[in-house]
Amino acid sequence: MIDLQALTYLAFGMAFLSLWIHKSAWLWGSFLVIALSLALQTKTIDPFALIPIVTLLLIQFWFKKGVAGLQRWVAFGIAAFISTALIFHWIPGFHNWKITNHFWINFDAPFAGFFVLALNLPLLRSRAQWSEMALKTIPLVVLGIGLMIGLAMLAGPVSWQPKWPSHLFLRLASNLILVSAAEEGFFRGFVQEELFNRFGKGAKGHIGAVVLTSIFFTLCHVKWTASFSLLGFVFLAGLLYGSIYQYTKMIESSILCHFTLNFVHMLFFTYHAM
Repeated sequence: MIDLQALTYLAFGMAFLSLWIHKSAWLWGSFLVIALSLALQTKTIDPFALIPIVTLLLIQFWFKKGVAGLQRWVAFGIAAFISTALIFHWIPGFHNWKITNHFWINFDAPFAGFFVLALNLPLLRSRAQWSEMALKTIPLVVLGIGLMIGLAMLAGPVSWQPKWPSHLFLRLASNLILVSAAEEGFFRGFVQEELFNRFGKGAKGHIGAVVLTSIFFTLCHVKWTASFSLLGFVFLAGLLYGSIYQYTKMIESSILCHFTLNFVHMLFFTYHAM
C-alpha cells in the first residue's frame, strides 16, 4: 500500500534537492506543486496554509526583482515574521508528520528557507565550485565543531552517549534537507545577508550581521532547548555557521557545518529528540 504522506515529504524533499540538480522553476515548482497537492489530499495541510506559503513566494520573487528602500525592509519584516511563525508552528493549518513521540518531520518550518534558496541565493554548480567549498569549509567545520564539543562537555550541557537512534536514515535525510538546508537558507541566506547589506561591507557589517543573526537563531530555538547553558551553545553554533557563511559566501558551507554538528550531536551525545 502506498503511503501518501511519505510521498508528500518525498516530493517536498525532491523540491529542495532539485535546486542543486537543475535550478529551474519548472523543476522545483513541479515537485512543490506535487508536494502541496499530496499535502492537501493527506490533510498534512489545510487550504489556509497556502496563504503564508504563497506570501513567502511572492516576497522572495519581489526581492529577486530588486525591491529597495523602505519597501524592501517592510517586505523583509513580513517575511521574517511569517517565517518565525512557521518555525514555532504558530500558523494553523499545518499537521506535521509524527514519527515517534519525539521525532516529527515538519512541513511548515522548511518554507522559511525554501524560496530564499530557490529564488535568491546562488548555489554551487560545478565540480570545481564544490571542491573550493570543501577546501575552505571542512577544516573550519572540524575545528569549530571540535572546540564546541570540548566546551560543551566541560561545561556540562551535553555528555557522551553514543547510540543508534531509531529511524536513523530518515532522521539524517530530513535533518539535512528540511532542517539544515532550510534553516541556513533563512537565517544566513536571508536574514544575515539583509543585515550585512544594511550595515555595510566593513568589519561592522560582518560582525553585526553574524551576531544579530545568531541571537535571532538562538531565540528561535528557545522552545526546543532544555537549558540556558545549552541555549548558549546554540548561540555559539549560530556564530559558527554565520562566520563560515560570511567567510565563504557559499550557503552550502553553513549547511554542511549545521548538518555535521547535528549529526555528531545526534549519534554521540545526549540528544533531546529520540
